[in-house]
Amino acid sequence: PTGLTVRVDTQRLARLENQLGELTINRNGLALQTDQIRLGLKELVSRFERVRATVEQLQGVSDQILIAPDRQHQPIAMGGFTAAQRPAIPGFDSLEMDTYTALYTHTQTLLEEMVQLEEAAADITLFNRQSDQMLSQHRKMLSQVQDDLMYARMVPLGQVLNRFSRVLRDLSNTYGKPAELILEGTALLVDKAVLEKLYDPLLHLLRNGFDHGLEPAEERDRQGKPKVGQITIRACYRGRQIDIEVSDDGRGIDLERVRQRLTDLGWLTAAEASEANAKQLYRYIFEPGFSTAQQVSDLSGRGVGLDVVQDQMQRLKGTVTVQSIPGAGSRFTLSLPMTLSIVNLLICFVGSTPIAFRSDSITEILMPRSHQLNQQADQTWLTWHDQQLPIYGLGNLLSYRCLRPELPISQVLAAVPSPADWEAPVLILDRGDGHLGAASDRRYFAIQVDRLVTEQESVIKPFGTALSAPPYAYGCTVLGDGSVIPVIDGQAFLDELLSRPATTSSTTFLEQADSPSAPIPQATLHATTTVLVVDDAITSRRTLALSLERAGYRVLQARDGQEALEQLDQNPAVRLIVCDIEMPNMNGFEFLTARRQSPALAAIPTLMLTSRSNDKHRWLALQLGATDYFTKPYLEQEFLGAIAVHLQTAKAISTS
Repeated sequence: PTGLTVRVDTQRLARLENQLGELTINRNGLALQTDQIRLGLKELVSRFERVRATVEQLQGVSDQILIAPDRQHQPIAMGGFTAAQRPAIPGFDSLEMDTYTALYTHTQTLLEEMVQLEEAAADITLFNRQSDQMLSQHRKMLSQVQDDLMYARMVPLGQVLNRFSRVLRDLSNTYGKPAELILEGTALLVDKAVLEKLYDPLLHLLRNGFDHGLEPAEERDRQGKPKVGQITIRACYRGRQIDIEVSDDGRGIDLERVRQRLTDLGWLTAAEASEANAKQLYRYIFEPGFSTAQQVSDLSGRGVGLDVVQDQMQRLKGTVTVQSIPGAGSRFTLSLPMTLSIVNLLICFVGSTPIAFRSDSITEILMPRSHQLNQQADQTWLTWHDQQLPIYGLGNLLSYRCLRPELPISQVLAAVPSPADWEAPVLILDRGDGHLGAASDRRYFAIQVDRLVTEQESVIKPFGTALSAPPYAYGCTVLGDGSVIPVIDGQAFLDELLSRPATTSSTTFLEQADSPSAPIPQATLHATTTVLVVDDAITSRRTLALSLERAGYRVLQARDGQEALEQLDQNPAVRLIVCDIEMPNMNGFEFLTARRQSPALAAIPTLMLTSRSNDKHRWLALQLGATDYFTKPYLEQEFLGAIAVHLQTAKAISTS
């Protein structure tokens, strides 16, 4: 029976979901504290055992002293009397009674304290076990609340799919092409906000299947097909994803027409178009401005192509794939996550930088043995399931706009230990289902990370407007100790990586990568120029650093010449120095003098940026080896242009 229903504002549900995320973060913090208490308790018990062993040894020594023959001659004080002063007990000889020394008494007192300490440790262990049980119940309750809240935002998919029956019926009557629509999975629940954004892509695929896919009744009759064409929209759950398939039993995608259209548009030469396989051609049908329609009509060729479908799916953090069999039909599959707020994340390290991957974007995690690796001249290959996969270091594929110092690893991010004879962990990523192309034509990549940490359920927070995040980054997550780390989607990461141009020719690496043995070219590795800014004024130093970072440089900072020399010693990648003159400890002139002592440092272009504008300071700086001289205040664009010129000059000199 249907219960009472209430209408709730979606913004209120969004706030509840955000609060649920905060509760999840707090739960992770409590779990971390419980783990730390457990580790502390384990260390306490270990130390307790060592103290108990010491006390037992002490008790043995005390017993030996107690039974020693000369114990009566030792004037050891006890209770205000020595053994010689102890009053005799009537009826007992002194040899018939043990003489207890102060050492024995203190030992017994220590033993009693040890017993009480052991009981206290047992109580703490019990409390810790109870906390674990409560956290486990808390985790289950939060999971139930999350599911209930998620389903509170959901409505049946049929609210959108049921509209398409009338749309297809009107199209069939208008264009005289009989067709029927079959709907499956209309009872599946989808987030209402997502469902509203699915209407336009599904409508476009429906019209596209009707116009380009289904043949006229006469043609279908000649081919032995039913006169009534069939379009099927099927939805199903796959893990924590929803797949919506739009398929037809029409003619399929005409690859020859696609090739001809690409040639007409000038996107490919005739030779390139003829050599392109089906997988490569499928990608172009999602490009803006591409259409195979012969003429403009209300149904097709209206200047809007399948690019709107892909664009909307990217906004929803989903993917679209296509399969087609000539003469049998086509199938488009839209895959999108049920929720992006709380997901399972795999946390790993690149150097000292933690990175999180969505677990459902990883096919397999392995620790390769030496016999699984094949080292060639410029590439390492991994033998995996009878395949040879090229291995790429994640640190070489990620591009940064500023350097992160090597920081000590947080206790919550203690890496999982691995045997010494195993190599660094490798993540196997799948670029089949997550990209345009046949689902059976998958390609795998081996991405190597430095260390693995853990897999846990956590919250994904958006970056905000202040940061321009790459398209493969979902957002960031907050760990139990407050650490903020970025979250990467593996499939989107591969898509973005392989779409980077490898050469200056018209052929993109995306096309070159269709060969199973094609390595990622070095052009995809983004080398960022490092600049050192030396200034004792923190405001001036940070302002210039921000300008340089916005221009795409990595920036190191130093407060004086001495610190600049230390930075240069630790970071040989510095390609240019911007230095002030008036600084404590070591001023700019002294830094230029010290710089001349090292040929490697003397080759680095050094630009002086100072408030001293007289010719005497300029002449001395240039005599000491400064590359150029600028005064404050300065024009940002002119200064950045001068930096670029000096970097190009230095590069030309080094390569000549």
